Amino acid sequence: MKIIYIIIGLVLLTGIIFCLLSCKNNLKSNSQIKQQKENKTKIEENKAIKNPYEDLRNMALAMTPEQLGLTLKSDKTIVYGIVMDWKVGEGIATFIVFQTGDASMYSSTGGGVIGGVTNENVKKAAIAFIDKSRTYLSKTIKTETAPLAEENSVKFYFLTNKGKFVAQERMENFENNSSEWLALFEEANKVITQLRLTTPKDENENRR
Repeated sequence: MKIIYIIIGLVLLTGIIFCLLSCKNNLKSNSQIKQQKENKTKIEENKAIKNPYEDLRNMALAMTPEQLGLTLKSDKTIVYGIVMDWKVGEGIATFIVFQTGDASMYSSTGGGVIGGVTNENVKKAAIAFIDKSRTYLSKTIKTETAPLAEENSVKFYFLTNKGKFVAQERMENFENNSSEWLALFEEANKVITQLRLTTPKDENENRR
């Protein structure tokens, strides 16, 4: 009789252990599912707040004279826009100017100034910059792609009615005043200065 009780006890004990293990595995499985859902939610949230820098830059590079309301002669190559990239700290700053006088500046780390065309000083500086850039077109080469500037370099993309042209210069050459692109770079900085003056002082402080 004792043997029967012992067997029954072992069976019950085995059942209890099995239940405990099953419950533990279920809890672990539920925990994993919950964690996966949380990770998925975080990924979706990160996508929702994606920095628009890349899209804005691509849109500028693809801008046509027609979209800007410009009518350009077809018998020669005419620059109607410049997209300039350069390394700033851990990110890339992209400066965009069109013949219409519109100027913008974006950062790959977030932030920027858009639509300077509404400011007369920005517009004048932007048009002067485009006029100056046309004297540099002969120093460029035609390109079908538009990768970002290399480390410690500034890259100029010339948007023309005959396609995109590109040139790149080392930042150190601007710093020691030896660059043949110095005058154009200085003209770009005049536009950037006017752009910064269109934003509230506290916003400029936040971007430093």
